[in-house]
Amino acid sequence: MDGALILAAAGGAVAVLLLVRLWVVLRPRAPVPRRSLSLLVVAGSGGHTAEILRLLESLSDAYTPRHYVIADSDEMSARKINSFELNRADRNPSDTVSDNFYF
Repeated sequence: MDGALILAAAGGAVAVLLLVRLWVVLRPRAPVPRRSLSLLVVAGSGGHTAEILRLLESLSDAYTPRHYVIADSDEMSARKINSFELNRADRNPSDTVSDNFYF
């Protein structure tokens, strides 16, 4: 008799713990507003800068700041990226160029 009582109490405790765990995992939560994400862009000197910039064009402003890695000898990519960022800043005057991208 005592064994059955202990077994029932243990089963009830396990059931309560399981229900509490399910409630913690499955309870509805208020959505957390998404903050901006830093983005690192590596621009190689192989001529793929235009392709990278086309991809970046489709990204929202949530991907700021953007950090660029460019070879010292790759002046053309640096000019293209600088022009891209200046044009992007012109379209969205609330953003300042220096706050959004870094060389």
